[in-house]
Amino acid sequence: MTLSPKWGIWISAIAALLAFVAISTAQLTTLFDAHVAGLITAWAGFLGGAINAVNVVLHMIPSQSGPVGAAQFPLGPKQ
Repeated sequence: MTLSPKWGIWISAIAALLAFVAISTAQLTTLFDAHVAGLITAWAGFLGGAINAVNVVLHMIPSQSGPVGAAQFPLGPKQ
């Protein structure tokens, strides 16, 4: 099975966004009350951990080698 590297990029970006939400407890308590801020950070931490676990599994799938595989990487070297 070959998976496009773009999936890993988007999953990593979403996980990073969730991590930023999870560590912004002080700012969230300013916007919401403490209970709602606690729920938001708890869910962001849980979802971030789950997404990172999926991302680890996706990075274990080998990609195609050669020019076909290199063309799929948006930030990789071009021929």
